[in-house]
Amino acid sequence: MDRTPLAKWLFIASMLISVAACMRSLPEGFRMPPEGSLPDIRVQGMPTEEIWPHLFGPADPDPHQLRWLSQWIQLEQQITGYPLVAGNHVQLLIDGPMTLDAMFDAMARARHHIHLETFIISDDPVGQRLAEILIERRRSGVEVRLIIDAVGALEADEAFLKHLREQDIEVHKFHPIDPSEDPRIWRINTRHHRKVLIVDGRVGFLGGINISGVYAKSSYSEPGRQKNADEAWRDTHMFVEGPVVAHLQELFVTLWAQLHDSAPLRGSEYFPDLREKGRVLVRLANNMADDEAHQAYRVYMAAFHFAQKTIWITQGYFSPDRAFLEALKTASRRGVDVRLLLPGITDSWITISSSRAHYDELLSDGVRIFERKDVLQHAKTAVVDGMWSLVGSTNLDYRSLIHSNEANLMIWGRDFGEKMENLFLDDQSNNQEITLTHWRKRPFYHHLLEVFASMFDYWL
Repeated sequence: MDRTPLAKWLFIASMLISVAACMRSLPEGFRMPPEGSLPDIRVQGMPTEEIWPHLFGPADPDPHQLRWLSQWIQLEQQITGYPLVAGNHVQLLIDGPMTLDAMFDAMARARHHIHLETFIISDDPVGQRLAEILIERRRSGVEVRLIIDAVGALEADEAFLKHLREQDIEVHKFHPIDPSEDPRIWRINTRHHRKVLIVDGRVGFLGGINISGVYAKSSYSEPGRQKNADEAWRDTHMFVEGPVVAHLQELFVTLWAQLHDSAPLRGSEYFPDLREKGRVLVRLANNMADDEAHQAYRVYMAAFHFAQKTIWITQGYFSPDRAFLEALKTASRRGVDVRLLLPGITDSWITISSSRAHYDELLSDGVRIFERKDVLQHAKTAVVDGMWSLVGSTNLDYRSLIHSNEANLMIWGRDFGEKMENLFLDDQSNNQEITLTHWRKRPFYHHLLEVFASMFDYWL
């Protein structure tokens, strides 16, 4: 990330103040609530008893499966506060070109509003293409609101953002790091990491992809060539339409109202009648740093607790807490096939060294680890037992789980789970497996880097 010297030192100073101002922590492991304390299953748009064919397909689940799955769904509902939402169509979007083309096409067709949240926005050909679409739509009378993170916005020249504002586009920079913009620099450690787009309240996008030139090419382009860390990132996003889009819209309008101390946007223009578009059951997990509910962390831990066959995770940044690591190891020891697809090259040496500090103990307990060496692996997805899938913006590190605003969608059902498993296996085929024997032969200075980096896990 390019930063001017002033911005760099302002960021460092603000971080130090943040350290003194607050120390958040994650829940102390996972505890299954007492029998009978879980809420009844709520399903928006469908009688509860009708969800089982959507989850299992034509197969008849046995009573044990139903009880196990019911408890899992109930617990996830208790964690997130959101019901399962029926009647949705979802589509996996693989890498930048596919995702950005779909997003830009949706925005170009906007008739009433465009609501966009992103962590990074770059003043490069990708960012300029976005700006052209937003400006053209605004001139046609479409409302355009944009929330970007102040740290991520360092990728764009201030003149770039000024030009958007001059075209009557509403741009909010989340938690500025420059005291001249906002003197409350103790908030600097809380970042806005969501990547969400809602167009006309009818279609939505969510996942890990930013507005940046690193996504101009697909990770599948030029197979066999070693890519640089600043090109062709491997990432996953999602297109959704159907009733769950209203939940994404509510995320945006609630935050926009808080940031501007105004009433939330309401009315049929923002919340149109959303009819059934498919058969997919979806739930939202909204991770807001300030409320310390830790939805993403707790949703993952619940999935690990209920997993019976597989836990397959693809991650760009992996430095979780002790309880999270123990949950993965415990699942592996009870026979669950636990696999991690992690980056072998990165845009930050300290984060990859921090991640690798955990390899030995994970490998020792049977967790399989694979690294992507030809491109930077940035996706944040998981699939458990081929039944539960997650796509979102949350990295598995302290930065995302504690200090950042994140958004994830959990998709329930074997049909989508099969797609996620196929995607995982395709990615795995492009990774190199790390074995315990090989790992223990790494150079000693690598071990020193890992120990050093792990000392900063909480702040990475």
